[in-house]
Amino acid sequence: MMMQTVASHKAENRMSTSAVAACAASLLLHPLLAGDCELEHDFDVGGDGSIQLLQAAATANVAQAIVVTLLEEYENIFALVLAIRLLNFIRYYAFA
Repeated sequence: MMMQTVASHKAENRMSTSAVAACAASLLLHPLLAGDCELEHDFDVGGDGSIQLLQAAATANVAQAIVVTLLEEYENIFALVLAIRLLNFIRYYAFA
């Protein structure tokens, strides 16, 4: 995975897992920033948009946490997916 490769060269490029995740999280946030996702308008803060800014910041933090988890647990997450697919493949062809 490219992001893991970048983070593995942290000593040369100063891109820690968290820094790589912060950059990659923007891809997850693109629909929100492009206006494709609606934010709830349950709060009235005088029309200055501060609640939307707080919601966007919270969303950015969650997106970054998701990417950090994917980077740190990549092998575990996708090894399980691969094992399940392999098991299904074997079951299909062994019992077909």
